[in-house]
Amino acid sequence: MNTDEQNEYIDVDVILNSIESYFGFVPKIFQVLSKNPAALKAYYDKLDVLMTDESLPPLSKEFISIGAASALGADHCLLTHLKVAKEFGATNDQLHLAILLGSAIAETDALAKSLRVFEEFENL
Repeated sequence: MNTDEQNEYIDVDVILNSIESYFGFVPKIFQVLSKNPAALKAYYDKLDVLMTDESLPPLSKEFISIGAASALGADHCLLTHLKVAKEFGATNDQLHLAILLGSAIAETDALAKSLRVFEEFENL
């Protein structure tokens, strides 16, 4: 089956409606991916498995997403997950802490890598 045939069997509207029901809107990444239904479905299916896994409550998943977005400097993702976490009942203090924790991990990673190089340099 070629890509065009695969795309015929993918209901993009169902996927986008599911995304909108979770986020309250359709983030840009999904809007653009919808031009390639197979890629949209693959990405959505992975996220759907993670977001419906009940090992962590939804708000915890949002705090993790906020920390990761902060660490990566992913502004659009950060704003999206801040909005969703707020809808799930997060306080501004909790959101702020999630940003600080994610950013601290990014800083720690940069320091750990850089200080290892410095330590090797000192031993040359």
